Amino acid sequence: MQLPYFRMTPPHVFAVSSVLLIVATAVATGATQSSFFRQAIIDRESVIVRDTVSAVVREEALEQRLSESDLGGDVKAIDQEHLSHSFRPLEDLSGVLRIKLFNTDKTIVWSDEPRLIGTKSTSHPVDLELAMKGETRALFNSAGRPLNDAEGLPHAPLIEFYVPFSLGTPNAAAGNVSGVLALYRSPDELNATIRHGLLLLWLVTGLGGAVLSFSLYMLFQSVYHRQREAESRFLKLSTEHERVIQVEKLSALGQMVSEIAHQLNNPLVGVVNLAELAQREAHNPQRVRELLGDVRNAGEHCREFVQRMLQFNAVATFQPQRTDLGGLVRETIAFFQQSMSGRPAVTLEEPKHPCVLDVDPVLIRHALFNLIHNAALAEPGGPVVVSIATGRRKGIAGFRIEVLDSGSGIRPEVAAKLFTPFFTTRPNGTGLGLSVAQQIVVQHGGSVTGENRPEGGARFVIWLPASR
Repeated sequence: MQLPYFRMTPPHVFAVSSVLLIVATAVATGATQSSFFRQAIIDRESVIVRDTVSAVVREEALEQRLSESDLGGDVKAIDQEHLSHSFRPLEDLSGVLRIKLFNTDKTIVWSDEPRLIGTKSTSHPVDLELAMKGETRALFNSAGRPLNDAEGLPHAPLIEFYVPFSLGTPNAAAGNVSGVLALYRSPDELNATIRHGLLLLWLVTGLGGAVLSFSLYMLFQSVYHRQREAESRFLKLSTEHERVIQVEKLSALGQMVSEIAHQLNNPLVGVVNLAELAQREAHNPQRVRELLGDVRNAGEHCREFVQRMLQFNAVATFQPQRTDLGGLVRETIAFFQQSMSGRPAVTLEEPKHPCVLDVDPVLIRHALFNLIHNAALAEPGGPVVVSIATGRRKGIAGFRIEVLDSGSGIRPEVAAKLFTPFFTTRPNGTGLGLSVAQQIVVQHGGSVTGENRPEGGARFVIWLPASR
């Protein structure tokens, strides 16, 4: 039988992780607080035991039932009944298992276990030494401590107190310690208190963690579902956007094919008509030659249009090289004036310092030629001004090539379609000049803009970055 496949979703992973984190926090908190509570309670108990011993010693000293002579000298000569009468009441304290009384020689002068009297039996000589200097010591002994059969203590955890006392002053301090009382107590009550406290701590931590985990889970689930919904909507929008782009591409392609067909159809219709006329005028050689000349002109027009289309596609690749922008612009202006027989006049304004950058000189020359040619057509009799200057665009340093004409400017309905391929306002235009110029400049990381001048005419600007 095949078990059903269970897939962990992000909310499930978050829920499991949060539960594990809360459990680990509760366990770590319990372990830390257990040690803290135990030591805090032991320290508090040591204060109580110290005050109790001090009260007993002070009362016995005032009643003259206890003196320095009871703790010094030969242990055998010490009146054990006297010491037993003074310290045996401490056995009534809760959980007391053993009492040992050390004199300043660290010898046990009295104990509830007679076998220990006269010995120096202790598992903590360092703490006994500190107690002799007036410091109250409290220790928690685990069940794995070394055993002394003479002490007769159970093999179980114990709390051991070393309490210094003085018969001459109310408080024992360094230099006036008369003895040290070692008291062993069972930690059962302490452990019960700690367990009760830990249970309460774990209960509060568990309830708080459960509420927090549930709240975070619901919040995470809400955010997760919203994210999934947003991703789904975004995917749907992306798909629709791709469809719109595809439709726009097909529409642009259809428009381009329509424009190409229109540009080629007119001269081809003329060719057909001229050919029919030539057939009818076959007896007149002179007329046939004239008609064949018109056919050739129409063919030349079609060929020129096709070459322009090939040039439009050829700008897809370019070969940049270090070029002096001023020299390139001067060469372009000279070539234009030769091709237009010097009309209209084109003037150049350029800075004194050289403008050098990495461009494809052939393509930039072609783009600039198209702008100058359009400026000349805007006003055949007016001057055209070309200027070179440095300029920044969006914080990037670069160079500006401005082409100014004195024509009628750019009409508002034309401004939005300036760089659209095959869009033209001239009967014999192809609509490729500005679009080709824009494609060339964009491939160089620059931009082409066109606007009207306040004093009349239009301004076209090529901006090229100083470094790619």
